[in-house]
Amino acid sequence: MLCGVDKAVDALSGMHLGDKRLALVTHAASLTKTFESSKSFLCRHLNITDLFAPEHGLGSFIADGKDVEDQRDEETGLVVHSLYSSGGKAVDPDVFQNLDGILFDIQDVGLRFYTYIATLKQLLELGKPVIVLDRPNPLGGSIVEGPILPPSLESFVGPGGLPVRYGLTIGELAFWMQHHYRLCGELGIVELSGYGRSSLWQQTGRPWTMTSPALSHVEAVFLYAGFCLFEGTNLSEGRGTSAPFELFGAPFIDPWKLASEVAKLGLTSVVFTPISFIPGQSKHQGRLCHGLYAHILDYHTLRPFSICLQVLSTIHRLYPDQLDFNAHFSKLAGFEPEELFADKLEHTLQRSEADAQTFMNEKRRFERYGN
Repeated sequence: MLCGVDKAVDALSGMHLGDKRLALVTHAASLTKTFESSKSFLCRHLNITDLFAPEHGLGSFIADGKDVEDQRDEETGLVVHSLYSSGGKAVDPDVFQNLDGILFDIQDVGLRFYTYIATLKQLLELGKPVIVLDRPNPLGGSIVEGPILPPSLESFVGPGGLPVRYGLTIGELAFWMQHHYRLCGELGIVELSGYGRSSLWQQTGRPWTMTSPALSHVEAVFLYAGFCLFEGTNLSEGRGTSAPFELFGAPFIDPWKLASEVAKLGLTSVVFTPISFIPGQSKHQGRLCHGLYAHILDYHTLRPFSICLQVLSTIHRLYPDQLDFNAHFSKLAGFEPEELFADKLEHTLQRSEADAQTFMNEKRRFERYGN
């Protein structure tokens, strides 16, 4: 499989962009087929005059939600402009004034609440020519999950109109955004080669490179599609451990009791085992937490968003006075916490499935790769 970056030099020469002043939006997880960074490769072959970094910075090591500051890249000597702050700052159009075009080469994870796609949306809104160097969706392009986010809940962790798991590559998503948000800027793509849309990351033949500090394992990427919702609760999602989003818990949970109750859900694609852990940072830092560790049995049938809703509902049933939700939850989930409670859960699951099917039909016109 070849990513867009592997074909970019020839493709952009054909677009007569070889001598244009280009911005490059990238990060450490964007590698070529020979495992060279996108930044190093493209700066050597094209007239890249400015670098831009999304959340987590150019090196992908800054913690979630922390400001990314402007800096100078030691390797190239170029200024690295920040596209992220904790407040979700808007892109400054003046920074792009003297540039002829923007190259976007970011490995994302195919999920609405991963902020790299909100950054892409802001760049498309500038009206400057944008060329996306396409990359595979780690979760594949055949499955859609979750409710479509209404405009009232739109934020930097959720562009409106998308379900949680949208089943498009970053390049396909750019064209969906251009259409859905009625953006009129010039948009191009350097497509993938040798990629099938039903392929999961494991079928790409490439090792996983962490796209942010908490997604160091490919297992976490799949589970993050649901367990990101724990960020909207007082449960630890595993930040400050070696396996964020693969484990979760809190000081008040009885892990054996919870494991027994979750086993009654009849889940077949994942199994949960009791675990205790002490987060080194984030929620419950330094405190002994108890909870569950998720072991994926079948990636193809795994539906992490639905699983998370059922697990959260179970935790609420067992610990109604101790499980708390924060204002962040609805922005991530696309609905209010009350929709998880026992008498409403089934309706929420049905609505999520209906929205997913609606988007599945909508996205077909933007698909560029067959199975």
